[in-house]
Amino acid sequence: MPARTAREVVEAKEQAMLAASRAIVELFIERGTNAFTIRELAAHAGVSERSFYRYFPRKEDVVRPFLTAGAERIAAELAGRPPDEPVPTSLVRVWAGSWAATHVDQLRKLYRILRESEGFRAQWFQIMADSERLWAGAIAARLGIDPRSPQAALAGAVVSAAARLSTVEYGEAGGGESPAELFAMALAMLGPTLFTAPDPGQR
Repeated sequence: MPARTAREVVEAKEQAMLAASRAIVELFIERGTNAFTIRELAAHAGVSERSFYRYFPRKEDVVRPFLTAGAERIAAELAGRPPDEPVPTSLVRVWAGSWAATHVDQLRKLYRILRESEGFRAQWFQIMADSERLWAGAIAARLGIDPRSPQAALAGAVVSAAARLSTVEYGEAGGGESPAELFAMALAMLGPTLFTAPDPGQR
């Protein structure tokens, strides 16, 4: 069997980390707590403690691959929406189909579990902040603008904030409008200019 390339090794590690992260997030939701030892988490994920620490230097890092993969999937789905569809419509539709919007009971449980400790709470908000770049890139591709432009950066920040607020508000309220509805309501407050491609002379 030929030796794996460096890229294949990296991809295999990323897949193993994601599988372990997903298994542990499911454990948190099932048990309603993140109060587990590293040994317990490693055993549940089917990895050695040594591998666990190689994947996740801190216990709080276990949720990052799962949540990051979700953000990346949403950005990819946005890029794949029909090019003639208004960007706000595309945003609402991809968010409505996301894990956060389709698994609302699990979302509420996960949010409450992550806010139990400062470390997990910080990880949640950091991942949401990191998603700004993904949103900005996907929106820029739809509008045909530079992803580093002020418009793309602002759009990414605004959409990330809307996504964060929709999950936080639903997680704290435990009812009322769903994350998808809250997200759509937030975008409806914005004017059309942010998601409209500028005239060529203005770029």
